[in-house]
Amino acid sequence: MAVTSHILVLLNFYASRLNTAIVDYYEFMTYVKKYAQHHVEEQPDLIPFLGQSDALIDKELNNLADSGDITIFETSNKKRIIFVIPMYVRKFAKVYQDIAIKPTIPFPVFSDLPKQTPNDILNKQNASDLLCALLDKQELNDKILYCISLPHDMPSILFPSSVPVTMLIIISLAKIRNMLNKDETHEYFEKKLRMSNPGKEIAAKNFFSQFLQTPEQALKNLKESGDSFYFFSQLCFFIRKDYENIKDYTQEDLNVLQSVYIAEIVTAYYKGMLQKTQQRNTAFEALRQNLMKPQYYYSMNEILGFSDAHGVSLRGQYTDQDLKKFLEKETTESINNELPKLLVFKINTGSRYFIYKQRVFPLIVRLCTEAHDTVSQKITEKWYATLKNFEKLPEMTEQPAFERALEKEVQISSPILYALLNANFLSMLSYEQHTDNNDTHITLFANNHLLPYSELLILKRQTLLSNAKILLPFWYTIPILVWICSLFSRKKEKKQTSVESYYTKTEPESPDNKDVVRKSRGTKQVSRKDMLISAAKHLEEEYTRDGYSLDQQLSLYDKQWNKMIDSKSAENLREDVNSLIRDYTRKVLRTINSNLTSSRLQTLAEELCNTSSMKRIGEHDALLSYVKLYMIRLIKKIA
Repeated sequence: MAVTSHILVLLNFYASRLNTAIVDYYEFMTYVKKYAQHHVEEQPDLIPFLGQSDALIDKELNNLADSGDITIFETSNKKRIIFVIPMYVRKFAKVYQDIAIKPTIPFPVFSDLPKQTPNDILNKQNASDLLCALLDKQELNDKILYCISLPHDMPSILFPSSVPVTMLIIISLAKIRNMLNKDETHEYFEKKLRMSNPGKEIAAKNFFSQFLQTPEQALKNLKESGDSFYFFSQLCFFIRKDYENIKDYTQEDLNVLQSVYIAEIVTAYYKGMLQKTQQRNTAFEALRQNLMKPQYYYSMNEILGFSDAHGVSLRGQYTDQDLKKFLEKETTESINNELPKLLVFKINTGSRYFIYKQRVFPLIVRLCTEAHDTVSQKITEKWYATLKNFEKLPEMTEQPAFERALEKEVQISSPILYALLNANFLSMLSYEQHTDNNDTHITLFANNHLLPYSELLILKRQTLLSNAKILLPFWYTIPILVWICSLFSRKKEKKQTSVESYYTKTEPESPDNKDVVRKSRGTKQVSRKDMLISAAKHLEEEYTRDGYSLDQQLSLYDKQWNKMIDSKSAENLREDVNSLIRDYTRKVLRTINSNLTSSRLQTLAEELCNTSSMKRIGEHDALLSYVKLYMIRLIKKIA
């Protein structure tokens, strides 16, 4: 045990023996030395207090004073006094236990302290600040004696830190209830409450009776919204207004007013907590709706940037800790051994995305449709280049090789689709879909194996090969010409390779030509245009998703904000928006610094999206993202 803790234990023991919180400084020092002499054999830790230990005891007492466990005071006749704060805390904790049994006992106030007690032992706090802080988090100990300041110069209440703040609230409600149980006040306040709520007289009367007859329900009603919460706020207001008009307060009047002030502070606290809870729940509902919208899958950074229907950021309506708990619950909570509502998958680059499970199959269908055109085009171009050089690839003739080529191309062109098709939850999700008796289920598995990529993308090897051959000149269809050209092509390649290897041999730089090379390279100064283009490319990498090009990302956002059903109307709306962006970008291009930043681009895009014509479109988040990407595209071209 540390020396300081020894001193505190001995001080508390000595004060308890004397039954006082006021201890003479030098008498206690003498007691410590005598105690050490008698108990040193049982407690070897007391050895430092033997002999000339005044300096050590003085040091330890000062340490206790610095930590707030005691207060050392010097009287006018140079006498040093120790005030043992834990003794005061325990003393007034006992008072609160008595009040809880008998509510007519007054609250302890500052005048209940001994006259020579210094103000230093009290921790003076405003009632609203202290009660709200203790309701948020309270650590019970015997170190602090609070002095709670109430409104309208009411006598301050002493409150020990070892008493739960809920006990203070329950006592306050009991004092109010004790006053209302009297005949002269019972009928008066009940009638006042009923008359103030026309049409709800019976509900007001039932609340009044319940408040008086079921004390255990009173605190619970404060924590919940509803009529009881409203009626209690009204009742406190009526009592306070009536009692504040009294000119000469009795002790009972003071106790009622003190209790009402405490009850009103607590009521306001719980009302604020309810509003915060409702705001948080509304924000999480908006978050769910955002996650349900196309594009269906979102990274953590995108989730942090979500806003509600009014364009207000959701992140300000709940804390990051609240968001973390929400996502943990959504991704782990399971019902009937089914998959959680929210699923997580990861692509090759390590980026993690969240998606609601009912959106997985619609997303796969959409991505397969998009990948059909992209993969078909890339494979056709690759095969065309191969055939033009009079070569062949295994995937042109072998179906297994063709499936592997498709898988590799999907992995590169559509990493999100590849990640979903290889996600460990897909088979379980497919099973859940079939057991839901849903006629619109999508089949992705056959014999417990994922369907081939050629079936998923609806691509045929023969069709792609025919498409590649159609692009070739007509004479590629004549076998003898193809054979002769292939021979010359191989010879030409060999010759070209040997010539290129000859000329690509590098000679060591001699000291004589170093200056010439250096001068020929020059030191070209980077222009503002180059810096803008470089910044635009950097922002393009930041705003485009993994595996998506700028145009693909623009098309994705376009589908979200452009809700026109008719293709012609959709095209006209898109062109109108693009025209607005082009005009606006040309206008502000002069003011854009060469060092274009993400925050600057965000400000410019928001300024355009907040114009009256753009506000009518709706889907603010998708439109804002579209505007930013389109501006990047323009800056890359016209900077």
